[in-house]
Amino acid sequence: MNAWLFENPWPLAIAVAIVGVVVAWRGLTGGQRPLLLGGLVGVLLALGAVLIGRSVQTPGERAAEVARALVAHAEDARTDDAMALFTADAVLNYGKRENPGVSIDDIRSALKSLEGRYRIDSNRIRRLEIRTLDDATGEVELSCTTSLARLDTGVPTDWILRVRKRGDRWLIDRITFETLYGKPPTPGIWR
Repeated sequence: MNAWLFENPWPLAIAVAIVGVVVAWRGLTGGQRPLLLGGLVGVLLALGAVLIGRSVQTPGERAAEVARALVAHAEDARTDDAMALFTADAVLNYGKRENPGVSIDDIRSALKSLEGRYRIDSNRIRRLEIRTLDDATGEVELSCTTSLARLDTGVPTDWILRVRKRGDRWLIDRITFETLYGKPPTPGIWR
């Protein structure tokens, strides 16, 4: 229900609205008041689906907000702001989320590298797919093209961020660096 109503109500709303308009039109042209009223109810239900979808923010949508903030902080080399988006026990995985994770210190070191050698000129999000895992967990699959100060070409990367509600904040507790130039990266990449 999260995916169809709250996170992306448009496909459901459009389908219901089309059915409602068709039914209402048949009722209007055929002089059948019950069909006309039924079609109008369908259109109102479609509008309601969009309003509900816009008013409820799911864990997947919260995770997308955190992902966008992380990308912005990384681009501006605001390491402390970026680190504030992680839990104290966050882990970084390379390649697959099932691979052994490295600690928050390695995440901090990776982010610090953006202040110097790997300074970002621009960072463009190419793909951002969200998923609600449960009431307190969202996940984002993210693809970026990053232009570094020391390179002339864009660097394509793919990431998975798991974001959980901790108290009143939504924080990253697992980040997976899936690919760099389409291949799994290694932990020594930041050196």
